[in-house]
Amino acid sequence: MTIDVRTDDDDSLKKIAHYQYVQKQLEGWFQTSAGRELLADQRRCINGLIERNVGVHQAELCVSHRIPVGNASGLGHRFYVVPNYEVEMPNNTLVCQTTDIALPHDSADLVIMHHALDFSPSPHQTLRETSRILKSNGTLVLIGFNPLSLWGLAKLANRSRSGIWMNRFLSGNRVADWLTLLDFKIESHKYHFYAPTINRPGLAKRFAWIESVVNAKVPLGAYYVIMARKQQLGLINTSRRWARKPNVIGLPVANRQSRNSEK
Repeated sequence: MTIDVRTDDDDSLKKIAHYQYVQKQLEGWFQTSAGRELLADQRRCINGLIERNVGVHQAELCVSHRIPVGNASGLGHRFYVVPNYEVEMPNNTLVCQTTDIALPHDSADLVIMHHALDFSPSPHQTLRETSRILKSNGTLVLIGFNPLSLWGLAKLANRSRSGIWMNRFLSGNRVADWLTLLDFKIESHKYHFYAPTINRPGLAKRFAWIESVVNAKVPLGAYYVIMARKQQLGLINTSRRWARKPNVIGLPVANRQSRNSEK
């Protein structure tokens, strides 16, 4: 008789390894014709949101350091957070899991999550970690695949389980609800890209007209972009309140000479 003894750590490591493989599959898919056109559209949308952002530190939780999407911001210190180490990575790359980001509290003014929830072992924990490293009043830009789009239907029908289809498609409204619970204020929530998933160069341009016809708030686009701001909690004033000095009121004093004259 064989006894299979597994610990929670073993299951966690297998889960992490699985989603690291999913991340690599997504990175490879972005090199296809459909992936490059989707990436170009995402960069265009993100640029319009972050180009006027102010601050110093920008963290990008990305698919790969080779596929940046936040270069348009004017923040001075930009760095990438990726789950896998590779040779010849740039110096501004931090290798760690998004469920345990190796950064101190309140260290980033802007955080960009480029499909970070789609290949995270634990999306809830990834959002909590993002909230932890983001400064109060800091900006979060989150991109994810829309399960209600034609791409979401294609994922359900696709049995190959490779490339983009291995990723998790989370509802944009669901993610927005999670952010609200973490004291974020949703400032923008829009859907984009209506081209099919066919790998044919220039196909996205034929469907670009739909972007100007369909309301961006209607959940039909292939991906969504959520911009949220971390609300600053009210601080309790713990300083000691010193009692005010009493006002000195002058009292009338009897005239000594007048007293002597009365005698």
